[in-house]
Order: sequence, then structure tokens, then C-alpha cells
Amino acid sequence: MLKKYDGKMGFREFFAVVFFAIGMKLTDTTPILMVELGLNASWMIPIVSGLVIFLSFLFLLSLLKLYKTKSLIDIIYHLTGKFFGSLMILLLFFMVLEYLVVSTRDYADILSTLFYLRTPLKYLLLMLIITAFYISHKGLDIIGSLCWFTYPLIQLVFVVLILLLWKELDFNYLFPLGGPGMKTILKEGVVHSSIVSEIILLSVFFPKVRSYKEYRNANFAGLGISVIFISIFMISFICAYGYFALSTLNYPYHQITRLVSLGRFAKNMESFFLGFWSIGVSVRFGVYFYAGATLGASLIKIKNPKTLLPYLAVIVYILARLPENFTQYVFSVRKVGVTILWTYLLSLSPFLWTVAKLKVEYKS
Repeated sequence: MLKKYDGKMGFREFFAVVFFAIGMKLTDTTPILMVELGLNASWMIPIVSGLVIFLSFLFLLSLLKLYKTKSLIDIIYHLTGKFFGSLMILLLFFMVLEYLVVSTRDYADILSTLFYLRTPLKYLLLMLIITAFYISHKGLDIIGSLCWFTYPLIQLVFVVLILLLWKELDFNYLFPLGGPGMKTILKEGVVHSSIVSEIILLSVFFPKVRSYKEYRNANFAGLGISVIFISIFMISFICAYGYFALSTLNYPYHQITRLVSLGRFAKNMESFFLGFWSIGVSVRFGVYFYAGATLGASLIKIKNPKTLLPYLAVIVYILARLPENFTQYVFSVRKVGVTILWTYLLSLSPFLWTVAKLKVEYKS
């Protein structure tokens, strides 16, 4: 629970923030990116990715413990200087911007294609961005409270969906368990480690968490629960469709909600899951908008990130409307983002830790 007037998040709020940032990826196109090479064993990829990013995160934890009150942004400036620090933070900002543009358009496309066929896509996109903007404008402490308030609902909905789907699953699709081979799985796990890299990005909020211990434990728990849920849903997708059919789908989460029912009393339950998904997505984009505004504000030396939020929302709306063939666009752009930028995200913390060592910042 948030302490009154301190304006900071505790373990539960930040744990929920991490879960929404990472765990909700099971509902977008992320599963399709993993199944292309992971085949029937692609459910192992999130586990490998989680372990890889965890090792990188340990370096960051060491730095945060050393500098106590500094965020990732402050540490980058402190260790690399103003010029190189600005370049590194600019790259992080572009990564958040790219993800916001692709994801908001991706989710608007889902709504337009599967649920609101007569509503122009531009209005659905506008609705998503305005909702996320409103949430992010309330401030980080409110975002944390909202994440924690809605987390049990989203968790419960995921569990209910798996239980209702159980009779539709054919576990023979999982064999042979090794799929394309452990070498391929390990390689894809490393290459796709950016799908769980939010624990690095979210360290820009470190000073807004009540203590180092709560921040560390919230990240461990958030990453672990998110990886478990993404892997469970990958197993469900594979067992429901088979990996070959799964690779041809655009929106596996929403298409799988059309397979479930409660007997003859409650059919067409996709509307039920859509409602909770919309809440989760809005909260998640609120986190991303605030992270992007925080990075942008540090670049142009603005104290209050909220000042940048309206401009960021307009830029995201304009860029998200540009591509016409979005299905091709989302897969090509996300594939580049996921499989190339991982080197930067993975190496950032070890690099900063090495610089700190060379500068003899660890004096014990």
C-alpha cells in the first residue's frame, strides 16, 4: 500500500508495473515472433530470455546499490559524460517511442479487425492514445496504484482463460520437446531477450521506489511471473493450433478467446476477455508514455516529464497512422527491434558497471 504523501511506490505497486510492462506482451504479436524459429519448443524462449536479462540486470542492481538515489539516466550521465550519455539515452528514448508507435497501431488494428469492423481505425487509435495519456498524466504513483489495483483482475482472467481452454488443448503438439534443437532455442532466447528487457528500462523510475530492497524484489517477482505466464500461454497457443498454424495467425490471444465458452449458457466470450484486455493495455501504455516522457525530459532538461506527454502523444498518433500495410510493417519493424536492439539492452548494464570499476567508483 502506498504510504500517504510520500509519492513513492512500494513492492506491490512496482511489481505490478513490471508485470504490465512485460507480461501483457503475451497478448500482442510477440508469440508469433518467437514461434518462427522456436517451432513447438518456442515456449522455452521466454525462459532463456528471462535468465539472460536477469544476468545483465544483476550488473544494474550493483550500480543502483552503489549510487543509492540515482536512476539509470543519472548513472549514464555520471559515468559517460554529457555527450555520450545523451546519445545513449536518446537511443533508449527511440526504443520506447518505436515500441509505443508499433504497439498502439498493433492494438488498434486488433480492435478494428476483430471487434469494431465499422469504426475507422484512426478513432480506435486515438481512443487508445488518449486513454494512455490520461493515465500517464496522473503521475507515476497513481500509475503504480492503478497497476496494483487491476493486477489481480488481469491475473484472474488469464487463469480463467487457460482453464476454459483446457479441453481444446492437444499436448501432443509439444513433442518432440526439443523442437529445432536446444542450440537453436538457446540462440533465439538470447536474441529475443529484449522481449523482457523492460526491467532495464524501468530503472529510470528507481528513485520513485521506496527502497532498494523493494525495487530489487519487485523486479525479481515481476520478471519471474511474467516469464511464467508468457511460457504458459505459448504452450496453450501451440497446443491449441499446432506451431505451423500458430505461425500464420496475426492475433493468437484474441483468436484463442473465441474457442472458449461456458457450455450453452455463455458463448462468444471474447467480449468478456476484450474488456479486461483493454484495461490492461491502457495501463501498460500509460507506463510506456511516462517512461518515454522521463527519458525525453532528461534530454532537453525539463524537470517535469508531464510537460512532454502531450507532444509525445501527438507524435505517436501521427507515426502510428503512417504505414498502410500494417501487418507486414509490424512484423518487419518489431523483428528488427527485437533481434537487433537486444545487443544494446543486454550490454548496457555490464558496460556501465565496467566503466564504474575502471573509474574506481567501488571503493570498498
